[in-house]
Amino acid sequence: MKVLWFEVTTPSKYKNQNVVIGGWQDSLEAIVREIPDIELSVAFPSKTRNDIVKNVDGVTYIPIYLEYTLWERFMSKWTWDIYANKVSEAALNVVKQISPDVIQCFGSEWLWGLVALKTKVPCVIHIQGSIVPYMNAQFPPGYNEYTIAEALGFKKLLTIRKQRKLIQSWVKQESKVWKAVNFYMGRTEWDRSLTNMMNPKACYFHVDEALRDIFLSENKHWQYPNRNKIILFSTGCTTFWKGPDMMLKTARILKSIGIDFEWIIAGKMDLNLKKVVEHHEKCRFEDVNLKLIGFTTPDKLINYLCNCTMYVHTAYIENSPNSICEAQILGVPIVSTNVGGISTLLDGNGDLVPANDPWQMANAIIDLANNKDKMIRYSKNGRKIASLRHSPIVIKEQLLNCYEVLSRQSLSEK
Repeated sequence: MKVLWFEVTTPSKYKNQNVVIGGWQDSLEAIVREIPDIELSVAFPSKTRNDIVKNVDGVTYIPIYLEYTLWERFMSKWTWDIYANKVSEAALNVVKQISPDVIQCFGSEWLWGLVALKTKVPCVIHIQGSIVPYMNAQFPPGYNEYTIAEALGFKKLLTIRKQRKLIQSWVKQESKVWKAVNFYMGRTEWDRSLTNMMNPKACYFHVDEALRDIFLSENKHWQYPNRNKIILFSTGCTTFWKGPDMMLKTARILKSIGIDFEWIIAGKMDLNLKKVVEHHEKCRFEDVNLKLIGFTTPDKLINYLCNCTMYVHTAYIENSPNSICEAQILGVPIVSTNVGGISTLLDGNGDLVPANDPWQMANAIIDLANNKDKMIRYSKNGRKIASLRHSPIVIKEQLLNCYEVLSRQSLSEK
């Protein structure tokens, strides 16, 4: 069976034939390599026309470079229509080159799925996020484009409004993907219900997410910390919908009532985003014990997770964040906003609070930190749930079932 993937990032095996250093998609690729009779090809966007097709350990890697005229580049700042046309044509060329039995596109939002309008080869979307519902959380409550302009200067208003127009175009194009593709794979009740709303006739497959190998093989795990100070840990805060304002407001409450804590935030924090939140809340991250450490290695990330008191997630919308899954498989107790598919992931083994309620978040953090039995129960049950959910054996079976269904349709179309 020939399977063709369309990814968003460059596969690690393409960059370095001897070392897999990437994330969950590389781990999923390793699982597919173990399925007999699967001939895998992986297409991905390239920033240079000099990248070439490679075959590494039986997988064919196909870089896709999109050519733009100067006028097209200029217009692409205002609309996704040009990119949509180019990416669908480029994808079709790869389909003609490979002649796959099954096409798998990672993320409806990246528009690879538009190729389904141009080929009869069965196409399945591996759901990640979706711009359509995510736009409801573009700004936190109390924030708008003028909030940004006040912090960064009113000259930014034109840029902000241009971005809004661009995102509206993106939503329009992604909506076409949802209508064009009739097969979806997801892992939460949220993405199942989203599929049903966006395309009621679609077929949905439950396929769990692969995790980075280091988290599956790691012998180290969280243990109850014998200390009074609460160490909170979070990762990634690149957009408003990740809840940076919720972090700041919650931390301010904890500090105001005398809680001894430190809140460590790993990963990228957009400096303009930070400036906007601090300006609007009239409070600096550093003044309320929020410590930004930037990117860190997987080994150091595991150490932070295993030595914190709990993992805290403040997003306004999510589907199945791997940051929560990685914390869970290490046994870290979790407090999160009750959004998207997070309740499916925790399955009762973590505390959920409403989005945009920093008082509830602060209370949940204090309550969990003071409840040793609950923390240990969440840790034990969370590890068990995550270990089963992210088992390569289980995921391989789920994937194979999906591929076989689509392959049978492919044969019937021929």
